[in-house]
Amino acid sequence: MFSLGCLLFYCITGGRHPFGDQLERDINIVKNQMDLFLVEHIPEAVDLISRLLNPDPEIRPKVSEVLLHPLFWNSETRLSFLRDSSDRVELEDREANSGVLRALESIAPIALGGKWDQKMEPAFLTNIGNYRRYKFDSVRDLLRVIRNKSNHYRELPNQIQELVGPVPEGFDFYFASRFPRLLIEVYKVVCQNCREEECFGKYFKSNAD
Repeated sequence: MFSLGCLLFYCITGGRHPFGDQLERDINIVKNQMDLFLVEHIPEAVDLISRLLNPDPEIRPKVSEVLLHPLFWNSETRLSFLRDSSDRVELEDREANSGVLRALESIAPIALGGKWDQKMEPAFLTNIGNYRRYKFDSVRDLLRVIRNKSNHYRELPNQIQELVGPVPEGFDFYFASRFPRLLIEVYKVVCQNCREEECFGKYFKSNAD
């Protein structure tokens, strides 16, 4: 698994090594001093490679887990996961001190990078504001927007459809380009809190399991 992490980094970066040049590589491996700067533009790659390179072999993911990792998801699966995550947290009451909801909102600074309305066009904000009010610092509310607009895509005005692009590829790109760490951060919350729940089974269990 360690070698796979190095290989993935090599393929993505065009021949580089996560532990540096050959002369310093062995020392950096012993000290666990990896540098994933060259793949930081792909947050899913950072997550998977860092886990594969964990110095403790027992903590590294299994082959089946690697194959199901978000790094390898297509746009349809990415959107499906965010919609299912939205459905799941809709069950949580803000006033009931939900652990899942607390965990989800705790990732806001990283996943959103500020209030999410600041990264949206006025026309899009006007459209979503016609139906309900949103908290622009809330991860749950952004997931709700993604779920609602993808589920009702055909009902969107042509202007908004052109803005967000077609479902799933264009729609996925619209949100991923504005919130590149949203998917992987939500994924980590789900992993830690509700991966065993039936609604998430297809994202964590292969048909062979």
